[in-house]
Amino acid sequence: MQKRIKVAIIAGQLVVGGAERQLYLWLSTLDKARFDPIVLTLHPGHGDYWEYPIEALGIPLCRISQRKNRLLRLAEILNVLRPLQPQLIHGWHLFASAYAGLSARLLGAKCLGGVRNNYETFISHRLESWIMLHTSDAVVANSEQTANALRQSRNQKRPLVFAVQNAIEDDFLPRDEARNELMKDYHLPADTLWLVSIGRLDPLKRFDWLLSMSANLVRLECNFHTVIIGDGPERQKLEALVNSLGIGDYVTLMGEVPKASRWLKAFDIFVFPSVDEGMPNVIMEAGAAGLPIVTWGLPFCEALLTDRQNALLVEPEKLDAMESAIGMLCQDASLRRRLGQSAREHILNTFSLARFTEEMTQVYQIVLGEKS
Repeated sequence: MQKRIKVAIIAGQLVVGGAERQLYLWLSTLDKARFDPIVLTLHPGHGDYWEYPIEALGIPLCRISQRKNRLLRLAEILNVLRPLQPQLIHGWHLFASAYAGLSARLLGAKCLGGVRNNYETFISHRLESWIMLHTSDAVVANSEQTANALRQSRNQKRPLVFAVQNAIEDDFLPRDEARNELMKDYHLPADTLWLVSIGRLDPLKRFDWLLSMSANLVRLECNFHTVIIGDGPERQKLEALVNSLGIGDYVTLMGEVPKASRWLKAFDIFVFPSVDEGMPNVIMEAGAAGLPIVTWGLPFCEALLTDRQNALLVEPEKLDAMESAIGMLCQDASLRRRLGQSAREHILNTFSLARFTEEMTQVYQIVLGEKS
C-alpha cells in the first residue's frame, strides 16, 4: 500500500467566509487514501466557525498562538510540524503563506502559497507577498486574472502559478421554506421584494453605498426591503447610517449567519457593491441560487458573469448606475427571472465541486513532482 503524503495546510483564520468555506470543501473531498492532512490556524481562541466542521472530518486541527513576535510564532509552527515531517506545506491565505514558505524551507518540504484576493491587494502586502514569492515552489490563485497578473509580474523569483477557481454546491433551501423561516426569525416583511448582500462588514465591501442607494429607492417608492448579512468592524457605522438616513423600516442588518447561502432562494435580487475581491464566492452562490445580480463591471465580476446575459454589471463606483439597475429589476419580474435562470445554469455548469477537487489534486501532484 502506498504511503500517504503528509500535507500541512496553514490558514490565517477559519471564520465564516468564502475562502474558509473553500478550504472546508477541499478537505472534505481530497483523496484521504493519498493525502494525510493537518490544518494549522493562526486565529485561535475566537471560536471560528469552520474549526469544528474541519475536526468533524477527522482532520487534526492545531491552534497556533497569536503573538506580536512573528519569529516566536514561526518557531511554534516549526515545533508542531517538525515531528510530522510534512512533504507539502500549503498556505491557504496570503498571510499564512509567508509562514508556510519559511517553514517549508527550514523543514525541507515543498510549499504551495495561496492568493485569495486580487493582484492589487496582493502587492499591497509587500512583506508577505515578497516572502511567499521567494519561498514557495508554486502559488495557487482563485481567479485567472490574479494568476495571469502574477505570471506577468516582474519579480525575479517566479514560482509556478496555478488558477483554481472556487467551487459551488447546489444546497439551497426551497424558496417558500427559506422565506417563511426568515419572516419568522427576522420579521422581514412578506409583501415586498427582498434585496440581499452578504459579506464581512469591512470598508472595502462598501455596504454604506448600498444603504445610500436604498435610501434613494425609498424616496422613489420602490417596494423593497434590503438585507445585509455579515458582521465586522463597520457594523456600528452602518447602524448609525441607517438611523441617519431614516430607513430603519426598509433595512435589516442580520449580523453573521453561518451558512447564510442556504437561504438565498428566499431573496429576489442580489446586490454586490464590494470593490476589492479575489473571486467572490457570494456572487457565485447567488448565481447558483438563481438570483438576478447587480454588481460592478470589475475584473473579478466579469470573470464570473456577462452583462445583460446573466447579470447587470454597471460602471464601477457609479452609484446612480447601480441604483438605476436595482430599480429596473424591482420593476421587471421577467428580467429578474431571465437573468436569474441564466446565472444559475452558467455557475453550476462552470464551477462544480468535482472540477475544483480535480484541479486542486493536480496542483498538489505537480508541486510534489508526481506530474509534469
